Amino acid sequence: MIHSRIGRVVFGARDAKTGAAGSLMDVLHHPGMNHRVEITEGILADECAALLSDFFRMRRQEIKAQKKAQSSTD
Repeated sequence: MIHSRIGRVVFGARDAKTGAAGSLMDVLHHPGMNHRVEITEGILADECAALLSDFFRMRRQEIKAQKKAQSSTD
């Protein structure tokens, strides 16, 4: 995003574990970067957090089901 010179990033939910826009780290405001990106966060934060949680919960369930199916065919 920095190299593409995007002027503004808008997002809903932070990720405390792996976020790179002010959560775990802040790549977009790193002092060594030669371009600044405006960040707007928290837009529909609760809804976004719920979407992310649901997506990754379903993904974990899919992976678990795949592993179970694979172990039963072995």
